[in-house]
Amino acid sequence: MRWTLGAGALVLLILTFAAGSARAATTVYPPGGGAFSGGAEGWATVNKECKLLVVELGLLCENQGAYDGTAGNPAGSFDAHTKAIVNLLSTFDSKVDFRSPDFAVSAAGSATLHLERQFVPSNGLVELLPTGKYSVVLLDRTTGTQSIALEEPLSSLTSTFVGKDAAVSVAAGHTYAVEIQTEVASTAKLGLAAEGDLRFDNVSLTVSSSEGGGGNNGGGGNGGNGGNAGSGGLTDARLEGLIKSSLAGPATVKGSKLYVKAKCPAKVGAACKVTVQGMLKKGKTATTSRTAKIAKGKSKQFVLKVKQTQRGAVAKRGKLLFKETVKAGKAKATVYKSLKLIRR
Repeated sequence: MRWTLGAGALVLLILTFAAGSARAATTVYPPGGGAFSGGAEGWATVNKECKLLVVELGLLCENQGAYDGTAGNPAGSFDAHTKAIVNLLSTFDSKVDFRSPDFAVSAAGSATLHLERQFVPSNGLVELLPTGKYSVVLLDRTTGTQSIALEEPLSSLTSTFVGKDAAVSVAAGHTYAVEIQTEVASTAKLGLAAEGDLRFDNVSLTVSSSEGGGGNNGGGGNGGNGGNAGSGGLTDARLEGLIKSSLAGPATVKGSKLYVKAKCPAKVGAACKVTVQGMLKKGKTATTSRTAKIAKGKSKQFVLKVKQTQRGAVAKRGKLLFKETVKAGKAKATVYKSLKLIRR
C-alpha cells in the first residue's frame, strides 16, 4: 500500500512538473506587426468607391487608401482618405477597403486582434458632422471563409489614435489575411470642399499557444526551463512585438548630448544587439546612432550626440522620435517610439 501511494505521488509530481514546464508562446502576425514603420508593409487597397447622391461622380468625390508617413503612433499608418467637392446640398459616401499580406499561422490557439485608429477632418469636414464606421475581417484563405473580428461605429472625431482589441481563434497551418473595411458619410454643404482621414496603425494579430519547455534535455537541468528555446524559435515578428516597450523614457538632453535607456526583454531568450538613433521624423535623423550588446533582461544607457544642423530643431521639441533596431539570434526588428525630453 505504501509503495502504491508513493508511486501515485510520483506520477502526480511528474505530471505537475510537466505541466509547469509548458509555457505560453506568442507570435505576432503579419510580419512587421502592422506598425507601418517606413512603408505599407505589404498592405494594399482592394476596393474603393466614393459617391454623391449614390452616384460615383469622378473628381467631385475622390478617395484612396495608402500609406501615410506623417501620422501614426508613432508616425506611419494606413490612411483611408476622402475628398468631396460639391456645388449643391449632397450626401457623399466613401468606402475604402484594404488588406494585409497573407500569413501562415504555425500553431493553433487563442488570438488577440489589436489596432489603433484615428478619425480626423481636414478643411471643411468637421462642419459636416460626418459619421464613420469600420469592420475588421479575418479571412481564412485555407477554407475560403471569413469572420468579422471587430466592428465600430464612429460618431465623433478623434485626433489621437485610440486602441481597440478583439478576441479571435485561429487554426494551425491555415493561411490568413486581415481586411479593414471603412466607410465615411456626411451631407456636404453648398460649395464646400471637405476632406477627412480614417487612419489605422499597429494592426496585429497576436497568437498565444502552449509549447513544451523541455528544450533538448527533455525537462532535465536547464532544459526544464526552456534552455535557449526562446532565441532558437524567435521570429522577426515576435521580436518586434517584444521590443515595442523596450525604450524607456523620458530621454534626457544635456547640451549637445542625449541620454536614452534601452532594454533587452528577458522573453527574447538571448542577448540583444541594439542600435538607437534619434529622429526628427522617419527618414530624417537628429542624432548619431549608437550600438551596444545588452544581456537579456538588462538595460543600458545610450549617449547620442545631437547633430549640429539639428540642434535648433531638437531644442524646440518636447518629444523626440527614436528608432531602435534589435538583433537577437537570427531575428531582427525595428521599432519607432516617441519619448518625452527632459533638459538638464
